Amino acid sequence: MTVRNRSSEILGSTKVNGIDFIEVDAGDPTILHVHFLNTVEIKPVPAPGLTARVDGGDSIPTVKVRPIVPANAWSHDAQNRPILTLRLEAQGDFSDYRLTLLGSPKIDRMFRSASFSFKAFCPSDFDCQQPGPACPPDDMPIPPIDYLAKDYLSFRRALLEYSALAYPAWRERSEADFGVMFAEALSALADELSYQQDRVAAETSIETATQRRSVTALARLVDYEPRPATSAHVQLRLDVAGPPIPAGALVGARTPEGEVIPFEIGTGLTDASVYPVNPAWNAGKLIPYWWDDEERCLPRKATEMWLLGHGHQLAAGVALLIQTDLPGESLRQIVHLTEVEQAYDAVFLTLGNPTPVTRIAWRADDALTRERDLTRTSLAGNLLPATQGQRRLETVAIDTRPFTAPDAPLAIARRGPNGDDRQPNFVHRHPLAATPLAWLADGDDEPTPEISVRQVLPDVRDWTWTASLLEADSLDEAFTLDAIAWRPVGFDNSGRPTQWDIDGDQGVTVRFGDGVFGLSPTPASLFEIRYRTGLGALGNVAADSIDQIDPAWAAFISAASNPFAAEGGAAAETLDHVRRMAPQAFRARQFRAVRSEDYVAAAEELSWVQQAGSAFRWTGSWFTAFTAADPKGSGEVTPLQHLELVQLLNRRRMAGVESYSPPPRYASVDLEIEVCVSPDSLPGDVEKRVVEALSGGRDGEGTPGFFHADRFTFGSPLQRSRLEAAIQRQAGVSGVLAIRYRKRGTLTGYVDLPDTLPIAPDEILRVDNDPDWPERGVIRVYPEGGR
Repeated sequence: MTVRNRSSEILGSTKVNGIDFIEVDAGDPTILHVHFLNTVEIKPVPAPGLTARVDGGDSIPTVKVRPIVPANAWSHDAQNRPILTLRLEAQGDFSDYRLTLLGSPKIDRMFRSASFSFKAFCPSDFDCQQPGPACPPDDMPIPPIDYLAKDYLSFRRALLEYSALAYPAWRERSEADFGVMFAEALSALADELSYQQDRVAAETSIETATQRRSVTALARLVDYEPRPATSAHVQLRLDVAGPPIPAGALVGARTPEGEVIPFEIGTGLTDASVYPVNPAWNAGKLIPYWWDDEERCLPRKATEMWLLGHGHQLAAGVALLIQTDLPGESLRQIVHLTEVEQAYDAVFLTLGNPTPVTRIAWRADDALTRERDLTRTSLAGNLLPATQGQRRLETVAIDTRPFTAPDAPLAIARRGPNGDDRQPNFVHRHPLAATPLAWLADGDDEPTPEISVRQVLPDVRDWTWTASLLEADSLDEAFTLDAIAWRPVGFDNSGRPTQWDIDGDQGVTVRFGDGVFGLSPTPASLFEIRYRTGLGALGNVAADSIDQIDPAWAAFISAASNPFAAEGGAAAETLDHVRRMAPQAFRARQFRAVRSEDYVAAAEELSWVQQAGSAFRWTGSWFTAFTAADPKGSGEVTPLQHLELVQLLNRRRMAGVESYSPPPRYASVDLEIEVCVSPDSLPGDVEKRVVEALSGGRDGEGTPGFFHADRFTFGSPLQRSRLEAAIQRQAGVSGVLAIRYRKRGTLTGYVDLPDTLPIAPDEILRVDNDPDWPERGVIRVYPEGGR
């Protein structure tokens, strides 16, 4: 179809013309200048046939045009295009008018009229360009969307259903068709994005997270640290050939499946000891000796025994295993020697000579727990500690490999927080080749990983492990461990990995700092990573299970065994257990103080606080929590204890509430006690016993006195019956005649002690009876009678 553009056709026409625009005269708005599109003259047309009409106004609908006088109406512009000048009877209003020329066949019908405004020269802040006509969007039906589509097949079905609706002419469904192939590629990409979306949403909640690193990070938000798998430890007994055994020597226990559980001699990766051993301490070398057959039974709680012969090379500090094998039971105990004495038995001879014997003694803490039949008892030394696990060594380079280690793997570099192309802020990671990593736990202490990271180039220094790099400063040479596995997905021509991707959490990755939280390694750095792998609870092998010796140590160790079962090995805390315990641990201990009970509970967390009291008072501008602490075993709070209490409560207090920790108020009481002394006792002795029993300290056996600081706390009253009972229990006291008291700062004279002497809730009763501090309470005993 031919394109029709009427305006361009008229611009080049030699037969017809049309109105280009209308100019309102600047001096007289009733004069209009009509400009035409081309040079075609309209004057030869009979003048009486050309007329003009102006209409379209609001308040003035039409404006009358004066008759056109050809002699005065026509002129030309610089391009020789005609200009028609029209004169009106009056000017119109502010609306847009339309001028129409009629009666001339040389004026095109489409361009014979044009719009203009009489107020074109009026000042205006608006754009004079009129907006074009609005084109409403096509009223296309919204395609149906399946919001339940979440996997490849459902996305593919949704795309094909949409294509059938939007492109009905396309009916090809062959897998070789480009459209089908493209739809399947989009479906695969949508499947991956949908999976990633679901995974990100799931990992943000501790209830739905499945990755261990996510659960660990969420648990740390409430100060709960999930416990990793810890390695077992055991005591080994070795038969040796002679030289000392260094830490790291490898032995093992074989499982019923034929696998070997490795154990290393020593206490862990940092143990660099060389353990002394002696062939004279091997099994069967140390033989018990008894002087008479009546002494063949070593009694319970025994701390010494005799050995046959001399030259055992025993000394104080040597550990020995005493083992008595009974039917169905083996008694085993380790003792540590304190004395070694050589002697001779001149009665029972050996080869005609006195029998050489050796007496050994051990610590009282190692006293035997059972009787031992010496005829069934054996001794052995060479007892060494061992931990389950095996040592590994890896190297990793940062950014570029140094020429001294051309085969070192490169650390994984990923853009860090707020990184861009100019400043990527790379975070470097290195996945350990062997897993799981061994952790060691000492009692209730937090486990520590068996790993050391040492920078060897460009200089040598050790980097420190931290549980979270959020605790590290920008200059701290620190690293942390992520429970995440990275796997190579791309390799270069030499087979070295060039691309890595995350592959679950069945692994351990060393992560360095980013320059904000922890120092970022410099390019061309080379690190040596030493670590130990462990098997957790599988390392808790039974007694006498460790009997495998690494061939590298077979020339030095001829036999190995573990007299006791290995212990301490534990599996990693399960994610379900973390989900249950993390919220409970957060609720169990709250690090805040809002009510007075919270301040009391916080203060009583300190080991030296026996009891605390707290109350709120309005101090004129705000509430202040006054908290006082009653120290254990003393009546005075030391400056260091007071500082510790103040710092603790300031960390726990609520914003807008001041915390003040004054020393406790004491109610010092003086007592006068009259006792009746039995006829067979001396009054002085009885007086001394009563004073000692009522003292604020402890007697020679460590028993606290009646007025000891730990027996009274805030608001504890003084019961007269308890006081009389304490006096009556003393030898030589036949009765209590009177008890009078006075409270310092309140009473000037003594009055009879009531059945219950109340003490204010913020006061502590104090009767120290210390001559150096009489203001802390005095006791006077007046004995009557006696001999």
